[in-house]
Amino acid sequence: MAALKEKDIEDALLELGVKRGVLFFEELYDVFPADYFPLEEMDRFLMLLDDLGVKVIEGEGEGRQKARHKHRAA
Repeated sequence: MAALKEKDIEDALLELGVKRGVLFFEELYDVFPADYFPLEEMDRFLMLLDDLGVKVIEGEGEGRQKARHKHRAA
């Protein structure tokens, strides 16, 4: 059952990334702590995001707030 939850969270992040075109590393780290999302899985997930055209960037603050606002308005 826990694996299903992990898959659901991963799918939700993929959907959000595709919709916005960007995810922040902080969002990945918030959802997938290191002990929950091993480095190998993170690499796989980042490659998948790249294949889908989703950029993963550093940052927060105004840029992150704008992305959140854009997502909520959509």
